[in-house]
Amino acid sequence: MAELAHFKNFAKLKDTSVEFNDITVLAGKPGTGKSYVMKFMYAIDEMFAQKLKDKLIDNNQDLSNVFFSIEGNYSINPDIAYLYNLFDEKKYEDLYEAINMNLNFLHREATLTSLENIINKEKLSIEKKIEFYLNNLLKSIYTTQNQISNNYQVNFKGINFTYKNEEFNISFYEKYIDSVVQETVFVETPLILEFKKFINKQKGKTPYHIESLLNVLDTDYSFADIEQEKFIQNFRKKSQKIIGGDIESSGDSFIFNRKDDKNYDILNASSGIKSIGLLQYLVTNKALKKGSVLFWEEPEVHLHPTWQLKMVDLFVELMNAGVKIVFSTHSPYMADYLNAISKRGGYRDRISFNVLDEKDGVVTNHILDDDNWDILQKELMDSFEDILWQYL
Repeated sequence: MAELAHFKNFAKLKDTSVEFNDITVLAGKPGTGKSYVMKFMYAIDEMFAQKLKDKLIDNNQDLSNVFFSIEGNYSINPDIAYLYNLFDEKKYEDLYEAINMNLNFLHREATLTSLENIINKEKLSIEKKIEFYLNNLLKSIYTTQNQISNNYQVNFKGINFTYKNEEFNISFYEKYIDSVVQETVFVETPLILEFKKFINKQKGKTPYHIESLLNVLDTDYSFADIEQEKFIQNFRKKSQKIIGGDIESSGDSFIFNRKDDKNYDILNASSGIKSIGLLQYLVTNKALKKGSVLFWEEPEVHLHPTWQLKMVDLFVELMNAGVKIVFSTHSPYMADYLNAISKRGGYRDRISFNVLDEKDGVVTNHILDDDNWDILQKELMDSFEDILWQYL
């Protein structure tokens, strides 16, 4: 079911709506705000995912003071290891007493301050927890919300998000938020497979969407039902047929295991193989499953036109398995092909095509149908024709 997100004074989007669906396409020339929109919507869905897991407040940010020595390299103090259990069970009075009895003055003051912060955060209403979480998440993704605008408003799913004078606020038009998101994945580049072992991942210093993907790649989501296992096997076979093998984890890196049983370090695999292979790996490690949302920036990059269409086929497979996909693109091949096969397959109502068009510094979005499909061709092909004619 299509849903509208309305953006006001959001980057170059002054007053326009973007349609989201089971598969959402964001097309347009560079600099029109596609990435900004994708990252904001990713943040919202990540909020829904963390709400489902009851992790809107990340107490791990304060655990270093509560459970670790302030001195040295924050090594675990074995004398207070049992405090973990008290904290996990939320026995805060017992924890408070244990801290007073077992820690010296220097450690005690910092630890009690951190514990008080944790308790105060947990007392927040669900609305305030969401506000607190999203504000920190957006700052991590964009570095600062002022990168978007110093005064913007977004409305989506009955929630009004506003940022003004460096204050972020959320107004709930609906009392309950019922969206269920199992997992969110944001792919900025498939080269993450190659770079993973070289990235010095530090909490709070690595942008959230990159750190989150690194964590997803490190996680084995072991549970799967019969239906999911069947989907995984079918998806693996289809992706194997495209790239001629599998992407597999090898600890801190990945290998490309060809059908001829010869393994290649991921560094030696082609960029196209990394693209299809990353999608394959996210399915086989069960990160992408029913209820998940996948965001992918310009999946056509590194892909031959034939493989661009294969990527669309794989996206449709994911959609049919209950995964929602949002991707930006400059590829008319991918857009035209998805439009054609969705009509032929009878699921065009599950696909939303958006073209962000800039005029005089203001971006307006066009939601496409048969009557205005030529807008996409104009936005994606006119520049190519202009350049071509310069040399003819």
